[in-house]
Amino acid sequence: MEQPFHAIRATQAKAITPTRMVLLGASTALVFVFGWALSSGLANQLVEKLPDVIQVNVLKEKIEKKEPPPPPPETKAPPPPFVPPPDIVIQTDAPPPQNTITVQNKQPTPPPISTPASVGKPHACMQDYPAISVRLGEQGTVVVGFTITADGHVENSHVVKSSGSERLDNAAVTCTSSWRYKPAVREGQPVAVPWQTQVQYTLK
Repeated sequence: MEQPFHAIRATQAKAITPTRMVLLGASTALVFVFGWALSSGLANQLVEKLPDVIQVNVLKEKIEKKEPPPPPPETKAPPPPFVPPPDIVIQTDAPPPQNTITVQNKQPTPPPISTPASVGKPHACMQDYPAISVRLGEQGTVVVGFTITADGHVENSHVVKSSGSERLDNAAVTCTSSWRYKPAVREGQPVAVPWQTQVQYTLK
């Protein structure tokens, strides 16, 4: 058998240029600095601060709530034009004349009453003049009212107008109470009637 033929080519070493020397020195220095940083703890500080640097705060944008716009003002429809109603004149017949009937209620005239007349002793009261009134000089006229009954007696004698002296007034009432009359007559029958008289007290 034939042995495989291996061709071995000798590679020539690349020549070291100044650029390669600079790059090699820089890489060596970088490795040296990194190693020194690891040994001095600078790398730990960088690693501890790294999360703060890397941390990204995600802030949500605040969305302000906008108030809805106010509703549009209500617009009132203009009122319809006013048209005055036409004047309607309705002719009506005049009411018939009313007949006014006046009914006069004529009351019967009562029959006349005769005037009572005094009877008996004279109707005077000078004899009953109070003695004290004479001494004091009291004078005056008393108007006395009373009722003449159907039998001619005097009842309810009272002072209608005073003389100014109570003694004279009382004397006139006592005096007239004893008077007698012919009673008044209506249709032939005696009736009671109210009556008034004046009693004068005069000193001579």
